[in-house]
Amino acid sequence: MVHNFAQLGAVVMLFVIGMECDIKEIYTRKNIIIALGGVSVPWIGGFLLAELMLPDEGLEFGKFTQSIFIGTVLVATSVTITAGVLREMEIIGSKVAKTILGAAVVDDILGMIILAITAGISGGDFNPVKLGIITVAAIFFVTFGYYLGSHFVIKVITRVEKRGLAHGMEESGFLLALSFGLLYAFISEIIGISLIVGAFIAGTSFSQCEYRLRFRHWAKILEWVFAPIFFLSLGIIVNLTLLDSVRWVFFALALAAVAISAKTIGCAIPARLLGMSRNESLAVGIGMSPLMEVVMIIALYALTANFITNQVYSMIIIMGIITILISPMILKKMLKHIEKTSDQSCAIE
Repeated sequence: MVHNFAQLGAVVMLFVIGMECDIKEIYTRKNIIIALGGVSVPWIGGFLLAELMLPDEGLEFGKFTQSIFIGTVLVATSVTITAGVLREMEIIGSKVAKTILGAAVVDDILGMIILAITAGISGGDFNPVKLGIITVAAIFFVTFGYYLGSHFVIKVITRVEKRGLAHGMEESGFLLALSFGLLYAFISEIIGISLIVGAFIAGTSFSQCEYRLRFRHWAKILEWVFAPIFFLSLGIIVNLTLLDSVRWVFFALALAAVAISAKTIGCAIPARLLGMSRNESLAVGIGMSPLMEVVMIIALYALTANFITNQVYSMIIIMGIITILISPMILKKMLKHIEKTSDQSCAIE
């Protein structure tokens, strides 16, 4: 029952996150390059750390599969946490802020594709042919699902919303959009890709609807209801008594260190090469390092599918909490330093 509530909350949250994506501002050359660095370096770091430190007992699908999922959970960025810091400092419209938010969303989209591929190849022996088929299937589902939703389904939703408004039924279009979101989730689960991938793709495909601001309003209300259910369910599933040795605690801390450092390096280097200053590049890297909602959703999926153990799941939750506590503090200091440097440059001019 707890798992069911958590999965329902995960589907709704990913649908809402997708609804808030502005595709036109997201898919820039800079954002994609930075996101690629922010995906590849953490994935490699997480995979290698798991292979080196985790035992292979108690696993249904083997240590290799578990290590793949450890790498995958380090891929996605918590847009919510970083956006909160940027809003608090009132620099949401700055170059650094736009780069962080845009790259973070691309990061999450790449994370969903990686999750789809990982879920498809897990549960059996590694096969390059199967990997190729699953990769093509995942990319096809993401691209075709988005195209279908943004070019055809969205027209039906818009027509229903117009008629609903004319007859005093303000939520009709959004409810239809949510229904398609659940349908996408169902289809993605049927074809062997995680249901949260389908929900996310549905949300992004409807994000450009002319009624998107109204839809986002209703989506936020849903998030207020289901987000607490999701995070409460995650807390119930966590069992800290399983972390009964120094080795587990050390791995949780090492995982958090790898998550923050790998994200920072993977994003800061491309940002620097693309012309941003050293401090701006570091701020982008630190801003991409909080790992929370999407990471927890991926971890929940891996746990319910028996790809990871309860101990590893609990460590991932602890790792996520550490990153959202440490990264925002560092980011604030970096942004204040950038503002101070900028003010000094203006004064000199």
